[in-house]
Amino acid sequence: MDDRFTGCDWFAVVSHVGLAQYELAAKELERQRYRVLAPLCRKERRHAGKTETVTKPLFDRYLFAGVHPGQSFRPIVNTRGVAFVVRGLSGAPCRVPLAALRCIQDRCDADGGVVDFTPAKRKTVQWQKDQPVRIVAGPFTDFVGLFAGASKDVVRVVLDLFGRETLVSFEDQDVVPVGPVMTQHAA
Repeated sequence: MDDRFTGCDWFAVVSHVGLAQYELAAKELERQRYRVLAPLCRKERRHAGKTETVTKPLFDRYLFAGVHPGQSFRPIVNTRGVAFVVRGLSGAPCRVPLAALRCIQDRCDADGGVVDFTPAKRKTVQWQKDQPVRIVAGPFTDFVGLFAGASKDVVRVVLDLFGRETLVSFEDQDVVPVGPVMTQHAA
């Protein structure tokens, strides 16, 4: 398979903190004629009651540099934006398998260049009081409870915890309706 990864040894490089430093490291490595894979992702972040979509490195601060045969590795370490190169126990830079890089690139390409982790926009669910719902994220994943109310992005659910009914709040994307609850009868 001939692609952008073939013909180079690839190494994991860690940038200084911040998206600007990550982008600077990628730009400076490319300027020095290294091949670069600097994967990004899109996520939703909740802060001060507001939800915003942010773009950030897919692997916090990690990018990948491809070194051609005969090209010096040493300048990578002194490149602006680069904090260090990932090294093994022997102190030698760790090579990254081409298969792993191809998987990352395929995922980025499938999402238009940036891996999209934002929740899919879904249809508004018309919740009914005491409707059975399933929790799909967080410490209560796979718990089933009863819908108790909602406001904006928050859904309140009554869960049976340790034999007690407890009202717990969840983000709306963490709760899905379930079909009728089947009860088992003793034979």
